[in-house]
Amino acid sequence: MRWLFLLVSAWLAGNLQAAAYAQLPAQDPPRVHELPSQMCRNYFFVPITLSDQPDRPQDRTLWFLYDTGASSSFADPDSLARVTAQSFDTGQRVNIREATLGPLTYNRLPVRVQELDHLSMALGREIDGILAYDALGDFLVTLDYQTGQIRLEAGQLPPPDGISVFDTDGRDSRPWLDIEFPGRTRRMLIDSGAGGTVLAVNRLHRYPTQSEPRPTGASMRLNRVETRDGARLDGVARLGPHALTAPTLQSTPGTELIGGQVMRHFRWTFDADRERVRIERVTQTEIGFDPVISHGLVLRGDGNGMRVTAVLDNTPAAAAGVREGDLITHFNGLEMRDRDCNPDGTREELVITLVRDGTVMDVPLALYPLVE
Repeated sequence: MRWLFLLVSAWLAGNLQAAAYAQLPAQDPPRVHELPSQMCRNYFFVPITLSDQPDRPQDRTLWFLYDTGASSSFADPDSLARVTAQSFDTGQRVNIREATLGPLTYNRLPVRVQELDHLSMALGREIDGILAYDALGDFLVTLDYQTGQIRLEAGQLPPPDGISVFDTDGRDSRPWLDIEFPGRTRRMLIDSGAGGTVLAVNRLHRYPTQSEPRPTGASMRLNRVETRDGARLDGVARLGPHALTAPTLQSTPGTELIGGQVMRHFRWTFDADRERVRIERVTQTEIGFDPVISHGLVLRGDGNGMRVTAVLDNTPAAAAGVREGDLITHFNGLEMRDRDCNPDGTREELVITLVRDGTVMDVPLALYPLVE
């Protein structure tokens, strides 16, 4: 979902890289290792389990969202407290030691302590941590969206050929890739942490679009609401030899990126050491993209709910009379952080439960495409 991307990208950008020390069991010959994982709305989650220790909690597993767009790893302070019986402060740097991710063993995994409750409520499942691009060790890392698997193997990718293997060198150690638009080419971040996004670009008004860009989402800054516009490209964008037919574009003042709505059409194998990626198309049908359907709410975490900080004009939320200051507690009868990755409503309706001036009410939103 697009507003989850906005919440994540607002504080992931620009963090210092920190190396993880991870290893796989020795195999002769080396083989492919499948990591335990779960998929939630185009996001990959992996379990990292701390070693058993006397007088420590029995549940020692943290679920991390694997994010190729993150240069540092993060962990929620409450989640760390749950598995260690210790307290942690936001901004603190911590090394997770003697932990495992399936066959992968961590001697040291550096993380920065960061509150992630707002992301958990936005996605509808607990997010204990964000795992950085390079945190899976010096291996080939394959993200297989078709099977929902992450695989690791020793070796290296061949030199880029512009057909299946590409150079990912960019402004930092994260993976970057060229996308060709009508009249321009942009070097964009490959971001598995933007699961609900197609392509995010700067200066959307400079692109040929099928209709005028219009507000489709927003993020809350310290003292203002920053609106994001969306529109459908009037033409084809190209990822190597692959045509992306009339993709929906989203404006961003920050890093331009390739999101999960593009990534799910391919199998991606990353060679971080050599700054390369192999891309394999998983279907031969035309790569098209759904209309943008959004409720039009700008939300921030507040206790066990989400506070409405703004309502976008001419959106389902505005038509239903949702007001700034309302506290959203449920989507379709499910608590905000316990929706189990279920879609937020059908394509036609979302029922939100909100609290206004002490009164609890259910408000149905009649959903419709903001960008066709």
